Amino acid sequence: MSLNADVLTDADKQTLVELLQKLHPGFLPFEVFIEVARLVVLPIIEFVPLRTSEGRVEVLLLERDVWPFGLHTPGTVIRATDSTKRNYQAFDRIMEELGGTEVALPHYVGSNLHSSQRGVEQAQIFWVEVLGKPKAGHFYPADNLPDNLMQSQENFIELAVKDFRKHNHIK
Repeated sequence: MSLNADVLTDADKQTLVELLQKLHPGFLPFEVFIEVARLVVLPIIEFVPLRTSEGRVEVLLLERDVWPFGLHTPGTVIRATDSTKRNYQAFDRIMEELGGTEVALPHYVGSNLHSSQRGVEQAQIFWVEVLGKPKAGHFYPADNLPDNLMQSQENFIELAVKDFRKHNHIK
């Protein structure tokens, strides 16, 4: 038997279904998104922006107004309205988050099922090499990340840095 079997009456379920039917696929009101996020596994994409400086790998970390929990890599939830027909919109949103920072093409690292502050997420992780001066965020040494880094980001960064080093023949 499901843990949720006796939580809602039949009338509650019907009301909930009718309310959900009013929503269109895509961006959800924040309060609704938070409740959905705690109930399902969210598919996300994370870009880990990297560069080398004086022989050290550095990661570009950002702050986000919506999630003021600390520094993070740019990323987004994949929406039901995202399409691969027009230059994958999820990537476009991440590039907007980078504020016009010039980066090379993304390199796929792998996937990671993890828990975050909003719920369980299935992350598709990419690293991108930053080609110029960043227009958003600040660089930090990949081997000495700041204390206010969102904990769920540590594994993304570790995996991306390892792949970046391998790809660029950096020890």
